[in-house]
Amino acid sequence: MSIEFSPEIAEGEDIEVRKADGTLCISDQGCPELRWINIEAQFCAVDPDLFSLMTGYETVLDHAGEAVGNRISSEVQCDEGFALELWSDIPGQACGVTGAKPWGYFLLPWVASGVIGDFTIENDATTFTFSGRTKAGSGWGVGPYNVDAVNATNTAGPLLTPIGPKDHMDMHLTTIAPPPVLCGCQPLTVDES
Repeated sequence: MSIEFSPEIAEGEDIEVRKADGTLCISDQGCPELRWINIEAQFCAVDPDLFSLMTGYETVLDHAGEAVGNRISSEVQCDEGFALELWSDIPGQACGVTGAKPWGYFLLPWVASGVIGDFTIENDATTFTFSGRTKAGSGWGVGPYNVDAVNATNTAGPLLTPIGPKDHMDMHLTTIAPPPVLCGCQPLTVDES
């Protein structure tokens, strides 16, 4: 239903040194740094495979081996995680400069510490909230998926600029449409061409 992003900033430390007469000798403002980006995602229906992917919680299977639920344990995966890709529609823009429809593309290449939030079971719709935070050093590079146009005919290819070791998030316009919606976990297929 929605995903909220909240950057966590470490404030820079100010340095101030005064001379014996009280005048400033050194006055410098420290530079703030992004520690991580907190995310909070709210879902109106939860796919057990997605729940397991985001939290590391065990999937409960039925007699046919289909995922039907999850077990919530005391462990939180702080060093393992998942990547989160989102596409958003750009209202009022049918076609961009190239004639292809533009989309907003958002990538968080490494989200860890996924946990379930508060929820209530009642005679009403139940929503589930998950939270986590980004980490640097994802090793995503250009990624395994075709998300950017690589030429004027809108041929889909990987990210044009690799995700660097300090990058927490990428957000940009693309003319490559989101992938089709599929239920449950799908095998990762990588184009080797």
